[in-house]
Amino acid sequence: MMRALVLILTILPFLYSKNIDLEIENKRLTQEINRLEKIVKKQEFLLKTKENNENNLLIYSNRCEEESPFPDLMMKEEHKKSSHDKNEIITFTASAFRLTTESVIYDAANGEKIELWEKGTSFTSNSMMDGWIKISGYFVKRRWKKAQREMWVKQAQTIKR
Repeated sequence: MMRALVLILTILPFLYSKNIDLEIENKRLTQEINRLEKIVKKQEFLLKTKENNENNLLIYSNRCEEESPFPDLMMKEEHKKSSHDKNEIITFTASAFRLTTESVIYDAANGEKIELWEKGTSFTSNSMMDGWIKISGYFVKRRWKKAQREMWVKQAQTIKR
């Protein structure tokens, strides 16, 4: 009896360590199964997508190239942008602008040069004409000052603030 007890006590730790090894191996295999199942699901999704694309191919017709079957759509009059005549002054809500480059200031659109303003100078305007912006006022030491004479700058040299 004593011999059997010694034998059991000798074998028991060995069996216990084998049991732990089997549990670790079981977890690893479960994780591998989960990973492979995700791959299979992804492949099935891609296959279904490919089948749907093949089933839903558009058949192009020469009719589209010849003449559109749809009527010509016209924009409502109130939403059409009116084309402005050259040299027609367009007024808008007063806005602040800033010079993007060192710019020449003119006494009229396509007029005589009167000043040279540095890049970053801020000014206000409420009218423009054919690529020119009329300066209604400008900022001196963060204070707005009304323009005393007519001043124009090229629109391409400004950005709206």
